[in-house]
Amino acid sequence: MVTIQRVLLPTDFTEVAENAVPFARSLAERYGATLHVVHVCESVATSVPVPEAGGAVMMLAPNENELKDLLEQFVRERLSGIRVPVVTAVLKGSRATEITRYARETGVDLIVIGTHLRGVMNRIIFGSVSKSVLEHAHCPVLMVPPAAAAHEETGPMVDQPGELLTRGPDNDAP
Repeated sequence: MVTIQRVLLPTDFTEVAENAVPFARSLAERYGATLHVVHVCESVATSVPVPEAGGAVMMLAPNENELKDLLEQFVRERLSGIRVPVVTAVLKGSRATEITRYARETGVDLIVIGTHLRGVMNRIIFGSVSKSVLEHAHCPVLMVPPAAAAHEETGPMVDQPGELLTRGPDNDAP
């Protein structure tokens, strides 16, 4: 029997990441699992080329305390009234590496992550965080594309523990 005691929801505060929120919440609440919400800060500073400005602009990463506050605000706003414990963490490093490391070290049973639909060439050349998490995670990964969020009202429903039903235009589950 599959047990889910810890669900991980990584966020970068984008709309793509937010697509995964209702799925992570629903599954965590259904299984009575602790929901871990993490944000990964990749670097201290980055130089971004800006040809129009005749050079590059130095982009500083937000302060760790600011990121913690932003993450707490995200939880308050997006997970208001959640009926399971929520743990938050701000991590530093490569996004995919830190997400999979955190999941392994905390015994996460399921990672729920938003993914975007980019062109095939971009995915082949650059990859994606969600794809890398899927390839390196020790546990199952639920990747939520933008189209899934569009059907949120009729979307994922867990009627019985261990049973995931999807309702949408192509599937009228009871």
